[in-house]
Amino acid sequence: MSLWHRAERVPPLPAQVRAGLGLRRGERLLAHGGRPDGGWAIATTAAVVLVDPVEGPTPGPGTPSLRRLWHEVAEAGWDPDAEAVYIRWADGGAGTTVQLIPPHGRFPEVLRERVMSTFVLSERIPVQGRRGVTVAVRRHAVNGSLFTQTVPDSGVNPSHEPVAEQVAALTRDLCEQVGLRP
Repeated sequence: MSLWHRAERVPPLPAQVRAGLGLRRGERLLAHGGRPDGGWAIATTAAVVLVDPVEGPTPGPGTPSLRRLWHEVAEAGWDPDAEAVYIRWADGGAGTTVQLIPPHGRFPEVLRERVMSTFVLSERIPVQGRRGVTVAVRRHAVNGSLFTQTVPDSGVNPSHEPVAEQVAALTRDLCEQVGLRP
């Protein structure tokens, strides 16, 4: 199992990648990791960012190909055997797997921590076997406002009765617990 060690030094981000991030006011770079294809995986205080490599007269890293705020990530984790992070999106879009090259630095750890920091309350409704729906109150990664989010597992329709009734009841309950209007 690959663990993070302080001695593990990740090469610095190339200047053109850092400049191309377009960090917003108050946003800081937290961690990054190199990818086997020459791209980068980057964690900022607000978002996960992927920078793909570019081919051409001057090959190297390009500008961000993906930038998603932390509250848009349903879950994220690290597979040490594959040396890859996986990301499941809250909007149900196709998940993303990003392989990293050693040294991995703190990127896998920061990825998970930032996603988890947006969850205030969450509860799962089992629907069929291990599949279900997660209803959560989350904190917006930039402005800190609270909102509800419903994330069904693949193949689960949260608008299908009686699942929709359970989702509505759980949403009301979670909102009541944090003083949020449903």
